[in-house]
Amino acid sequence: MNKTQLLFFVILIEGYVVLATELLAIRTLIPFVGSGTETISIIISAVLLPLAFGYHVGGNAFRIAYNKAKIKNHKKLSIRKLLLKNIISSLIVLTLGLSYIFQELFFGIMEASGLTNRLLQTSIYSVLFLSFPVFLLGQTVPLISNYFSRTKLSEITGRMLFFSTTGSFLGSVFSTIVLMTYAGVHNTIIVTMSLLVLLILLLIRRLMCFETIFCAMIFTMLYAMNNTEAMRSLDVVSNNTYNIIRVMEDKKTDSKILNINRSASSQISKNLDHRFPYFAYIDDNFIKPMLKENNKPIDILIIGAGGFTVGLNDKINNYTFIDIDPDLKEVSEKYFLPEKISPNKKFIASSARAFVHGHDKKYDMILIDVFTNKISIPMECTTREFLLDVKKLVKDHGVIMANVIANPIFADKFSIRYHNTFSSVFPVFSRQIIQPIDNNNIWVKNNDKSKPLEKNLLYLYYNNEYINDKGVYSDNKNSYSIDRP
Repeated sequence: MNKTQLLFFVILIEGYVVLATELLAIRTLIPFVGSGTETISIIISAVLLPLAFGYHVGGNAFRIAYNKAKIKNHKKLSIRKLLLKNIISSLIVLTLGLSYIFQELFFGIMEASGLTNRLLQTSIYSVLFLSFPVFLLGQTVPLISNYFSRTKLSEITGRMLFFSTTGSFLGSVFSTIVLMTYAGVHNTIIVTMSLLVLLILLLIRRLMCFETIFCAMIFTMLYAMNNTEAMRSLDVVSNNTYNIIRVMEDKKTDSKILNINRSASSQISKNLDHRFPYFAYIDDNFIKPMLKENNKPIDILIIGAGGFTVGLNDKINNYTFIDIDPDLKEVSEKYFLPEKISPNKKFIASSARAFVHGHDKKYDMILIDVFTNKISIPMECTTREFLLDVKKLVKDHGVIMANVIANPIFADKFSIRYHNTFSSVFPVFSRQIIQPIDNNNIWVKNNDKSKPLEKNLLYLYYNNEYINDKGVYSDNKNSYSIDRP
């Protein structure tokens, strides 16, 4: 590889790493702050703005650094040394910031310190672990431009932008569609950071030098925190584009818990008292009564498969499970469920919104149980339009249930607005508070925002012949005695 090819290769890799880093940050933060557009916008801003500043500062970075070195009588500074310094610094920060083990520690410290607002958490993380390394990597293109003749500036600028943008394209497509999907997020981090290590090795003059030893140490730390065995030691069984899944044993309750994005999603236990309360309610009031009837099998749609525990022992009725994670069924059967799901259960890997919008089969029972993690419902599944699409899929005399983690006494905007949204589509419904409100005094305003009063709420809609009746009782017209069954 000649000098010119090396320079364009460096630019290509810089573009790849910046875009891959942005997408890795968005994906790895889902278990901690959710996947809302507001958190994603913070991460994107923390990449784009420092990148722009890096481009701007990079034009003068060498001149400024050279003058500082000259004043301090240091050895002559070169562009190559400045590039090495920037890449090594970026490697150190990104290795820490993108590693799941470090993120657990970092967000744990913030939560213990009382910083529980997810937008604030995202902002602090982004400033500390994204902005600085992206700012340094953004200086790569203007620094490398110093190697080329000014007589062909427009031609060279076009080629540099081409390689940088091509790298960004590869970083966005290859890192997500290929690496995250087939190798896992943790291995994608290793590959991405390894590209920075490769650049360092290509830029050094001698193989045996301080930079080589330092890179070896960083790579060792990188691999130790992100390899598959390290993930398995944390009970991680899957870490793909959509979810990080852990399967944990609870010896006290003799239970097995499927944890998706740091949230308990499903639980299996021989002792029925250890079931999730909302699942026990559905199981006892809907699934078991259906099994006692000797009628023909009914069709059940579960939007948000979890660990496939709804109707786990039901081998009669027809179940369709919908989930965006294509690996969820295989992972659940291999690590969580006592056996493979029965033939009466079908799994479709699809976005919930896409499925209900393009589907026309009707079901007797529909359960909406979609969570990115415990604090985050996919935004497209909170809307009136989504619920209208779901409503079209329920049969006459069927039931729609929506499991929502919200405030039972309507003490926050989300709890009120989701309630308003649901009632705008289903004017007549029930709202079941699954868990008691504990010892909270509902007459005292809950000012402690770090400990929100949130419980599993089940919204229940029964599609019967009276559901659209809008009659009311008044002193003038009162048919109560006739209406009462």
